[in-house]
Amino acid sequence: MRMRARQGATLLVTSLAVLTAATLPSAAVNADHGNRVVSANPADVTPHVMNGSVNAITQVGNKIIAAGTFTSVSPANTFGNTGDDLVRNRIFAFDATTGAIDTAFNPNLGGAVNSLDTDGTHVYAAGAFGSVGGNSAIKRIVKLTASGAVVPAFNAVPSAKVNEVVVRGPRVYIGGGFTSVRSSGAATSRGALAALDATSGAVLAAVNVPFAGVYDPTNNGGGSTNVKRFDVTADGSRLAAVGNFATVGGQPRAQVAVLDTSGTTATLSAWSTNRFERSRNSCARAFDAFVRDVDLSPDGSYFVVSTTGAFAGGAGSGTLCDTISRWETASTGNDPSWVDYTGGDTSYGVAVTGSAVYVGGHMRWFNNPFQGDQAGPGAVPRSGIAALDPVNGLPLSWNPGRTRGVGAQAMFATSQGLWVGSDTTQIGGERHGRVALMPLAGGTAVPEVPAAVLPHDLFVAQRTAGGVLQRRAADATGAPTGAPSTANTAMDWSTVRGAFLLNGTVYYGLSNGSFYARTFTRSTGATGTQRTVNLRDDPDTGTRIPFAIAGVTGMFFDPATHRLYYTVSGDARLYYRYFTPESEVVGAQTFTADAGGVSFASAAGMTLASGRILYGSSTDGALRSVPFAGGRVTGSPTVVSSDGTWAYRAILVPNT
Repeated sequence: MRMRARQGATLLVTSLAVLTAATLPSAAVNADHGNRVVSANPADVTPHVMNGSVNAITQVGNKIIAAGTFTSVSPANTFGNTGDDLVRNRIFAFDATTGAIDTAFNPNLGGAVNSLDTDGTHVYAAGAFGSVGGNSAIKRIVKLTASGAVVPAFNAVPSAKVNEVVVRGPRVYIGGGFTSVRSSGAATSRGALAALDATSGAVLAAVNVPFAGVYDPTNNGGGSTNVKRFDVTADGSRLAAVGNFATVGGQPRAQVAVLDTSGTTATLSAWSTNRFERSRNSCARAFDAFVRDVDLSPDGSYFVVSTTGAFAGGAGSGTLCDTISRWETASTGNDPSWVDYTGGDTSYGVAVTGSAVYVGGHMRWFNNPFQGDQAGPGAVPRSGIAALDPVNGLPLSWNPGRTRGVGAQAMFATSQGLWVGSDTTQIGGERHGRVALMPLAGGTAVPEVPAAVLPHDLFVAQRTAGGVLQRRAADATGAPTGAPSTANTAMDWSTVRGAFLLNGTVYYGLSNGSFYARTFTRSTGATGTQRTVNLRDDPDTGTRIPFAIAGVTGMFFDPATHRLYYTVSGDARLYYRYFTPESEVVGAQTFTADAGGVSFASAAGMTLASGRILYGSSTDGALRSVPFAGGRVTGSPTVVSSDGTWAYRAILVPNT
């Protein structure tokens, strides 16, 4: 494994050599990786943490700072050689390019560090520590220089542990279990969240929205009010927080809340949901609250929440225990954009990079909504770490694997790649003691999925035995402009049960209830060898996800929502399930779309192009068009062809 990884390390050093502090973010926000997913091959140069866990990672210039509960570190490639170990109490620094440990950086924190952030020059460390460098007057939060020296002008002492610190401009936000913060001798009341002056540590009056109550007061008293994690948009305008609380600013906000921090005075946002309330979730009562982490997207438009709490009925109960879920920051609705179920395993750290939602925990699967503590229908193996499609939450193909342990709590994306801090020593098939870099160099691009546009050729699958695939030109409305011609006779297209074209591949169901794919050449209609798309049947029982392929009458893919829409024989409804083209993972859950009152009971082939569903009819043979946007039918159907021939097994339109 070490030989295999060496090439990735060489690429890493080459790509990092040109980085300077000016190219790094001014605060520790997760970098936008565009359409790229990081490599599954860890960089070789990272040092090892020899015990405890790494809970937080940040970067100042070309220096990586890692912190947690550990007391010993070791240079790269010397794991197990105790003669090279260095004592480092809960925090240390190393070169991002070479991995060399900074021997001068040694603040010596007397207790656990839960969070780190930077203003681009200094490091702010927060946690449960009771001293810094032996000085017990400094506790729970400290401001350090890049060389590890205490900045004495910053003077703040929260009354209890701090779980998170985030720096945005002149404000240093802290969240935890405290009820007050003392600065320059005076204590100021603050309920679990406060903002401090970045220079002096003085408590800022501008942020005073108290968090109060507990998620479940009937659970042995419910524990104590706290903010477990929070994140702030890069522009400082929104703050999303998770923790053990019931109200925020006097308003109901169980476990999750969003603040508006754009003005001179922070206020509670209108965003709210009851999905994290005790009445909606029967999570394991071993936890005071079941939320674990939250991360905002690079553009701040949405955030992702990770949870613990056991299976608790999974998707059938509507619970959010042991899930990852996406929430739109500006939404006033009650429900998430998507939820992915692990089947009863905890997810911890989250990093959203635009191209992926990276998750670390002790999960074994994703797309596993039907069974607890075992793989059910649809379950995709992902041990300890995963990358999810940000549009629908399904796993991407990235799968380095990580020894699960309790979980990876530190997930920090930079322009170099994804830094992972955890409590275990194996990732990507290699030994990396509790800290690793999955480099962007050597990673892959998520293919663009453009929407189909009319005018274009429509390909239609005949219903008669031995049916061929025909080509029919259509204008901008979808109306045919000429007679059909034969496009493909490589298979009996009458056995097809719905199909769609995507980036040169035709996906289709067959009457045997399975899902298949072939390459497809638009110009000639030629297809490649048939291959099976893995629906991941239950490994014990063979049970398949509830996808009624044998009865499907039409099918299309919506690139905007990463959903596979379909109709079923004799059923007026329009159904959908998630589908991620990059990994070809098909969602286990079945959803009903908003059909806007339109009946699809007689649908005979359908496709999506130029924002309209085109669908045939098994009753009158007409081709109809209806507007479709935002995952729903938005108007009334119109007939674009009444020649009586539009009763097909599938209608396809290329998207390229």
